[in-house]
Formats: sequence, C-alpha cells, structure tokens
Amino acid sequence: MRLIVTSVFALALTAALMSSPSLAGGTPTKSGSSAEKPPSKKKGSNDARATTLTEAWHLLPQASGQRCGDDLSFDYGESGGMRNFFCRSLSVISWKTFLSLAPVKPFSSGPHKDGKLDLNNRKDFGRYDPAFVKWAVTALVPAATDPALLEETQPIYDRSVSTLARTYHSVWRALSADPRWVETERKAYVAAAAKGKLDPFGPTLDLYHDVLGTSDDNWGGNDPNHVRSATAWWLRRFHDGTAPLWAEGLERLLTTYDSEWLASAKETTPRPLPARLTKTVPEYK
Repeated sequence: MRLIVTSVFALALTAALMSSPSLAGGTPTKSGSSAEKPPSKKKGSNDARATTLTEAWHLLPQASGQRCGDDLSFDYGESGGMRNFFCRSLSVISWKTFLSLAPVKPFSSGPHKDGKLDLNNRKDFGRYDPAFVKWAVTALVPAATDPALLEETQPIYDRSVSTLARTYHSVWRALSADPRWVETERKAYVAAAAKGKLDPFGPTLDLYHDVLGTSDDNWGGNDPNHVRSATAWWLRRFHDGTAPLWAEGLERLLTTYDSEWLASAKETTPRPLPARLTKTVPEYK
C-alpha cells in the first residue's frame, strides 16, 4: 500500500486557496478585494487553469475529475479526503504554478525533489520547511482581515473545505491533549514507514480510525477514513516539527470562516485516545 502523503498544496488549498492581492497578482479594488484577470487556459486544453491562488479559489467549484493518475486509486469527488481534494484541485491550478507563488521551497527534506511530488514513495515523506509554513498559514487566509472577501468566499468554504478543516482541527486537539500518545505513535509510524508497512488497515494505521470515536458510536460522527489520514498527517508534522505552525493556520482559517463551530468545539473535552493492544501469551498452545 502506498505511503499516505498529504502534500502541502492540498492543505494550502484546503486552508483557503487564497493569497493577498499582491501575491495573487490582482489589483486592489475600492472594497479591498482583488480584481481578477480572466483565468488562463492551458494550451491545447478546454479547461480553465488559474495562474494565481485567487483565481484557483474562484475556480474550485468547477473542479472536475482528478489529475493524479495512478496516485489516486479512486475519485470520491467532494466527499473524498485530502489526497482526493488535492488531485481534483489540480484541474484548476497546477503544482508548478503553486510553487511559483511561494517565496521558499515547501520541503526541507524527503522524497519530493526538483519541484516534483513522489506520492508513490513507500518509505519516506516530505518534511516541511518551517519558513514556508509560516508564509502559507498567513498568506492563504487573507479573508481574515477582508470582510468583503470573506463574504464572497464563504459559500466555497462551506461546500468544499469545511468538513476536512473541522476533522483536521478535531484530530489536532485530540492529539495535542496527549503528548505521550503522540510520541509513541510518531515513533511507531516512522518505523512502519521505513519498512514500507503503512497499509490503511494494517497494524499501524488501523488504530487511527478510532481517534475521534469508535464504530460503536459511529466514530463520533466523523468519516473514519478522514480521521485516519488526518492522524497520520499530524504525526508527520509532529515529526518534522511544524505541527504547531499548521495548527495556528488552521485555527486562523476556522476563526475566519467557521467561528461558531470552533467556539463550540473548544467547549468539549477530547476523548481519550485509543490504546494500542499489546501482545499477550495465549492461554492454550
């Protein structure tokens, strides 16, 4: 089974698919939002392709199909997880374009090199450059200080982003409440990755389905596959040291677009994280 890798582009698009008017290449209007140039079209294609993150945000509802080929085993559409979201987002903006907008390279180490993503790597994953994350978590949520932009993009957030944003925040709260569990599972995850043993239903990842609840209570009302992927993603971020930075950006996103849900979520206490069963000696041989 392929190593589950959520690219920074996926989370960046999930975070907002936006940048400041100057970064996006738009011209500020009197209302404070940016006046967009018509999205460009890739030569030889009928698909509109964005040249800025602002254009990509506006085109997101038109995303159709997935552009990852064999890197995505099945396209679940808007109900899919982070990998699915990323692969569909490529239909409106390319990875190369996204990289051209960032001030620094996303990864400090790992299998993603020379501007290319190695999503099939079985034993390694990207380690983010903290400098990139600091830029991304601020630049990608400009609606936090632009009421007009917020009003314009709220429906897109509600339709395409809210479910994943809420899941990743809930998992973050659960994990950050138990540092000892995180450290134990971080080591287990990295060790399993090094051996190429990260089957979603294998001994390492299967436990992560239950981070926000078990099957007995319908996984706390969450999609267990999303919860598993979010848990693995956060463990990778604890490993590369950028988890607090990403959490800051996610909270900025939710404060901007989903403040009532965020306030309600903070009033709850995360449930205990699932215990990993230890091997026992059978009663009979």
